Amino acid sequence: MLVSGETERIIGRAKRGDELDEEDVAYLYDYADLKELGREARKVADSISGNRVSFVSNLILNYTNICNVRCKFCAFYRTGKEEDSYSWTEDQVVEEIGKYYGKFGIRQLLIQGGVNPALDADYFYAIFRRIRKEFPSLGIHGLSTSEISFFSRKAKLSVEAFLEKLRESGLETIPGAGGEIFDSEIRVQLGRPRDSGKEWLSIMETAHRMGIKTSSTMMYGHVEESVHKARHLLSILALQKKYHGFLSFTPWNFEPGNTELERAGKVKFRAGGEDVLRNIAIARIVFGKELPVIQSSWLTNGIEMGQLAVMFGANDWGGTIYDEKVIPATGRDVGNLRKETIITSLRNIGMVPVERDNLYRTVEIFQ
Repeated sequence: MLVSGETERIIGRAKRGDELDEEDVAYLYDYADLKELGREARKVADSISGNRVSFVSNLILNYTNICNVRCKFCAFYRTGKEEDSYSWTEDQVVEEIGKYYGKFGIRQLLIQGGVNPALDADYFYAIFRRIRKEFPSLGIHGLSTSEISFFSRKAKLSVEAFLEKLRESGLETIPGAGGEIFDSEIRVQLGRPRDSGKEWLSIMETAHRMGIKTSSTMMYGHVEESVHKARHLLSILALQKKYHGFLSFTPWNFEPGNTELERAGKVKFRAGGEDVLRNIAIARIVFGKELPVIQSSWLTNGIEMGQLAVMFGANDWGGTIYDEKVIPATGRDVGNLRKETIITSLRNIGMVPVERDNLYRTVEIFQ
């Protein structure tokens, strides 16, 4: 078949380490057979990590829901005037972490909230120092690029200087939040500043140059087209080749519930299972061994789809979940997920679960 032959040509180029262009990647999105993509993506994953799939005992801490960015795809943010607006004090943050840290062996703290203008840089320095003191084995995976941009400017510091102060206070890594789709026109439609995609890449490059590792993400299933996703992946790959500072990549599908995009009728439904698997497989093929860890994005898709994502090229499950707040704001109940369930889910598809820490170092292998 012509389609299969073209897919084979593109995948072959990726395997040889040849540079793909946006037309190649967009072709995989628009025309490649899904099963063919999945088979090839799993071969790449097998060559990197075999049948081992990692996960982390993680706690997501949303310290505030007040944000002045007003993203059209977000159901979580509040202006500060609503009754359910909140910002946690240092003691409240410590109390929340304490509920889970010892009981569940938490090793990674994903801490992010919103761009709350009532807070300042000192708030984060104090909280990070307190977390490092109270929970010494906890890796702080903290703050979106939007938060880093705003609070560095508010403190009259360069991004580099702000990141250095955060690192001195206890920051270990930076999450990929805020990536969405880098294209300027798409970001405007999503309610983001026009140049915020370029800013995301710039902040990540600064962090990588400083030796701070980060994650990377892509949000799909809204107003983007295949070419926008292709450019997004290739931009991440280009930066990865410069510093190899990205620890992982997570493609996640937009949840339209209770968002402005849904109310405006621009997005009525979430992306389906085929889209989820296609995005996983294409990311694996495009990144190859340059960015070796692809997360399953189970949080927005459920355990069964998380298992399928592994079969289509993912080799990291992501993390445990305890009372996460952002996705439930869309009306989608994700519940809690403990590591025992992750271990069972991976074993059931013939994989060997590997618990890791925030820096992807092995903690325990569950043979």
